[in-house]
Amino acid sequence: MMISKRRSNSIKALGKIEGFKQDVRMLRSMIAQAPLWRPSTPLAKQCDEVLRMISELEARFDRKLVVTIIGPCGSGKSTLLNALAGVDDLSEYGNRRPTTRSVVVFCHEAGDADQLKQEMGTDSVEIRASYAAASLENVLLIDTPDTDSIEQDKHILMVQKAIVLSDVLICVFDAENPKRRDHVDFLAPYVRLFNKDSLVSVINKSDRQDQDELKEKILPEFMDFIATAWSRPVHTFLCISARSHLQDPQWDAAAQPRHNFDQFQTLKQMIFETFNRPGFVIDRRMENAEHLRDFVYTQSVSEAEIDLEKLKEALDNIKNTENRAVKEALSAFKANSSGQFPGVTVLLYQKLAQRWLGPVGWMIAIWSRILIFSTGIVAMFKYGGPWRQLLGMVSSLKHGKDSPPALSETENFEGVDSALRDYRLAILQQWPDIAESLIQCRFEPSVRKFENMLPDRNDFHRDLTAMWRHALNSALNRSSKMLSGFILQLFFNLPAIGILGHVGWITMRNYFSDNYLSSGFFLHTFLIIGIILFLSFFILQGCIRLFAGSERITDYALEEVQQQVEQIKPLSLNPAGQQITVVLDLACLKQITP
Repeated sequence: MMISKRRSNSIKALGKIEGFKQDVRMLRSMIAQAPLWRPSTPLAKQCDEVLRMISELEARFDRKLVVTIIGPCGSGKSTLLNALAGVDDLSEYGNRRPTTRSVVVFCHEAGDADQLKQEMGTDSVEIRASYAAASLENVLLIDTPDTDSIEQDKHILMVQKAIVLSDVLICVFDAENPKRRDHVDFLAPYVRLFNKDSLVSVINKSDRQDQDELKEKILPEFMDFIATAWSRPVHTFLCISARSHLQDPQWDAAAQPRHNFDQFQTLKQMIFETFNRPGFVIDRRMENAEHLRDFVYTQSVSEAEIDLEKLKEALDNIKNTENRAVKEALSAFKANSSGQFPGVTVLLYQKLAQRWLGPVGWMIAIWSRILIFSTGIVAMFKYGGPWRQLLGMVSSLKHGKDSPPALSETENFEGVDSALRDYRLAILQQWPDIAESLIQCRFEPSVRKFENMLPDRNDFHRDLTAMWRHALNSALNRSSKMLSGFILQLFFNLPAIGILGHVGWITMRNYFSDNYLSSGFFLHTFLIIGIILFLSFFILQGCIRLFAGSERITDYALEEVQQQVEQIKPLSLNPAGQQITVVLDLACLKQITP
């Protein structure tokens, strides 16, 4: 099936528009991560509105281009529409105000305005047609009610809806008073939604001014005025005399045109030729969608940049405070760790039992079972709940390598609570000053509430315990590996294995010579092997105690915990600090915005 070039371009453009929507969604999600930052609420609202506008633009993607004329009372909007249509009374004009009381749509066929009727209401839209409309195959031309009439409250909603549904906005100003602040301010939030060729500024009644003054003073000053008021440049400025192009201008004899400088034909060509091309509709709507995306990105970046340096300073203060707090927490953690970990020895022997082979390995396995049993007995009396602890002890004996009592000894101790207490105290000392600096950076006053700015106790306990468990397991693995080398195992197993080999050789030799050994021989052999094993195991225990005692393993684990904290700051869970980081990331978005 062949797809036309126009259709394929439309599909590609829709894909790009969906990408713009996804960019806005990601920005919205990012902003939502900083609820304490007061600008986040209006910025999130802007994102929602832009998403809605892009979705509406996408919904009318294959429909005709909407070109809207907007201006205050007396600026000549209706006269301009009539001049473009070639019919003097297409849209009512004159001295009575307001001249236009509804949205007037100039189109080729009445059905082209169905969407506008649906969106704005049947009573708010009037359809007009003339011979000139036959050439408008791809454009709807709209005349809007005055923005500043005595019926402004009634008309303003219609004007806003028309602007939102527009692809091109033609802003009309009166050459006799172009710098009307009320009109410029009214348009300011809307013109930001249009980009480049989508925004056209027209100075009407230019024939009433001196030509040289118009070109050299009025127009340049007005362009600067608009750029400042709207905080953006306008690419297209045209000076026209719409009345000159009516069938019957009805000039006052004393108020004839003062010159022939008139760019009306340029505007007409723009509407009837440039805007009226089929491909222009797709390009314009895609550019408008992109501009909407860029607009909300620019707004977010601008807001984030206002207090950028102060926020960086506040974040540094939070980090420095947290660093000190973490060091004090670890000091408390380490101070309370002495004598708290009898289960470390049990865990070490369990790991050694998994690595060692031979007779000494059997001794280590037996010894680990004895330690598990004794640790379970101690835990039963120490922690209460004797039946539950007894069941855990029996279970540990049954399953071998797991030891709940030993693990509880290494994870549940007052060191974590002491660490949290010292962490909180260290933060509390500095937080009032930090909170005030954040409020100056437009954060909610609730940041003063110290309790809301601390990590949850359960989260703190979970994170610190997880780090301790990982560090302890790492230290145990390192120690058990060091004490389970091949040479070391051979050295301690060799005496027992040598005696077993010698006794086995004697037994086999006498057996094949029909000379059977007495039971006393085997009894003495068993005693010698037992003595050798106990002596080897005793020496091995001394080595373990010397090179991998519970205190040494605990020190290794605590050092690793401190290194993890210094490298990745896993305990820095301050909500304000996290949200400051989000705001700073928003300020960096200018690097990826087109």
